[in-house]
Amino acid sequence: MTGRNLLESDPAPQHHPTFNPEHFLLNYISTRGGESLNLAQIITRGTANDGGLFVPQQWPTVNARQLAELTGGGYADIAGRVLKLFGADSLPIDDITDVVARAMQSFPEPVGPPVEQITDGLWTLELMHGPTLAFKDFALAPLAEIIATLLGHQNRQATVLCATSGDTGAATVSAFANRENLRAVVLFPEGGVSDFQRRQMTTIGADNVLALSVRGDFDACQHMVKALYQTEAANIHGYTAVNSINMVRILLQTAYYFRTSGLINSKSGKPVNFIVPTGNFGNIYAAYIAKQLGAPINQLIVTSNDNDVLPRLFESSIMQCNTTVKTISPSMDIQVSSNFERLLWHIKNNNGAAVEAAQQSLESNNKYVLSEAEMSSLKENFSAMRCTESDANSAMQYMQNTHNKLICPHTATAVHAYLQLQADSTAETVVVETAHPAKFSAAVESATGIKPEVPAHASRLMQSDEIFQTVEANIDSVQTSIDGFFARG
Repeated sequence: MTGRNLLESDPAPQHHPTFNPEHFLLNYISTRGGESLNLAQIITRGTANDGGLFVPQQWPTVNARQLAELTGGGYADIAGRVLKLFGADSLPIDDITDVVARAMQSFPEPVGPPVEQITDGLWTLELMHGPTLAFKDFALAPLAEIIATLLGHQNRQATVLCATSGDTGAATVSAFANRENLRAVVLFPEGGVSDFQRRQMTTIGADNVLALSVRGDFDACQHMVKALYQTEAANIHGYTAVNSINMVRILLQTAYYFRTSGLINSKSGKPVNFIVPTGNFGNIYAAYIAKQLGAPINQLIVTSNDNDVLPRLFESSIMQCNTTVKTISPSMDIQVSSNFERLLWHIKNNNGAAVEAAQQSLESNNKYVLSEAEMSSLKENFSAMRCTESDANSAMQYMQNTHNKLICPHTATAVHAYLQLQADSTAETVVVETAHPAKFSAAVESATGIKPEVPAHASRLMQSDEIFQTVEANIDSVQTSIDGFFARG
């Protein structure tokens, strides 16, 4: 690899006591119109009472000094500033930045994910340098530390529920394992994750972790988790969300978009395009937040595999779910991008009733249609491209042959998009690397002829015994397993 790592010139993390958010009450409401709560009240919530997702009632105000601080420094500092802007003062925590920094101590690159220049105009954001080798670590590790600290102050326990197409579950298990006041339950689709991803969830050996293999797809897992938040058991067991439906997790991810766009803009003087492999829409929604607050971001490009629900929406104005197909990029094997509901709230002018009608139509009729004005609003910030399995294999071959760089099949969808778009770009373009190629070793080796090396700290996964339960794709089956897990004491 001949790329240049911008971390070499990145300043050491520093605390900035002069960074003070505007002093107004920032509350969160449901995308479907109900509730108005502060950050402390939503941090351990899944969905709102009406089934919607929490969004800030308004964007916080960011002045020039604050924007400079948001786009410079280390990851923990930037994440702390973002959380302060979005209401962290409501948390009974003295220094939110210190809590985030504590979570980052286990990362090989605690200052932040590496930013590599590949060629003129092309960069990569390497989000695989966390404990479980995927981008989810950068949000879930600090979120776990924040929740554990909060529960410690409140002297109570909670149960984390997580639906996963692979990487979120692994990061959740890693972040929450062996915490005294927390239990973690992860639901993953049977046969719908890679062996490496499954083993990351099933070999941890922690008494407070329950891994459930669900006889269904990811969308079934996600549907059941959302439904469980609305049951009586949610109050009894203290169900808590860490999927990207948790707004705080998305805010934490916003930090690396501020940091990356700031680093590149300071070197090039140009705005930045981000190409983001997208399943549940949380990662790219985090980039959207950074853009709305003034980060030097130009266009946000969504890439999908053969489960192309989002590219089809951009082409037809119709959000319509098809049958999920299994691909070499399983983390994107999704038909219901849950976090798109948050963007839907924005493009429907914050109209909760209109969002609820659309989401009900999606559930009952399997689709909804956006108006011409709504599509215009959507395309102001986003575009979308699909990538077939053949395209992904070609992109992996290209990166290895041309730049001596192995990438995972999810990242390959973003590289494919870049190769189609590069001639038209006047901005710097960042391909977001969402996972380490070793997590999808068979697919990478098939495409490139090279077997990715497994990092030393992860090699034990392939030898350890697996512990998990297999359940049917219905709430009763899942709840019965959870109840039995709790009954062990």
